[in-house]
Amino acid sequence: MRLLLTLLCLLWTLPAHADEWWAWTNIDYYRKPPWTGSLFMGNFADEVDGSYAQIVSPRVKYAALDWLDLGLGLSMLRLENITTHDRYDQLRPELEINPHYELNKELRVEWRNRMEWRENEGAPSTFNRTRHRLQLAWTLPRPLGPLTRIFASDEILMNMHLRQQTENRFVPLGLTFKLTNAMDLDLFYMIDAKPVKTYWKLESVLGTYLRVRF
Repeated sequence: MRLLLTLLCLLWTLPAHADEWWAWTNIDYYRKPPWTGSLFMGNFADEVDGSYAQIVSPRVKYAALDWLDLGLGLSMLRLENITTHDRYDQLRPELEINPHYELNKELRVEWRNRMEWRENEGAPSTFNRTRHRLQLAWTLPRPLGPLTRIFASDEILMNMHLRQQTENRFVPLGLTFKLTNAMDLDLFYMIDAKPVKTYWKLESVLGTYLRVRF
């Protein structure tokens, strides 16, 4: 219990003032191996830039091998900036190739690779991109109350037109809590880095990710 309280204090004191807040929800509504159908929903709010985004994304996953998942998604986004009053929708077909490895009974490595074709409506066109996230997760041998997992990850986002990195999302600490047998909640802190001229602009993000399985 002392470790649980220490981790919670560390998670909430890392960002004294978070620049952004992300809230994700994923609902698995169809589970018949090797197929899984889900609906992903998210909200993104940036207090500094005044930007706000919403996403709804039906997705399907196919377990091709014990160590490999393939996925398809169709994301629909509403993006707006309350400062400039710009608002537009984005349609984003997605393809994923995601290997994962069990290092032992507790340690798991996941490597998510996603291709995104992005099309804006009523706004200048944007560029397609790829995303590559490496995550290491440790499932506790014995849960500490509701705490069942600790994880960290790093994700690189690449602009396909410019052929260069446009963003880096580093999660130094994330915690997974088991709410019920069919519901888990992740709490995480992220450092989001984007290149601006000759330096990288860093923003801190507090995030939640609720996963529900029917």
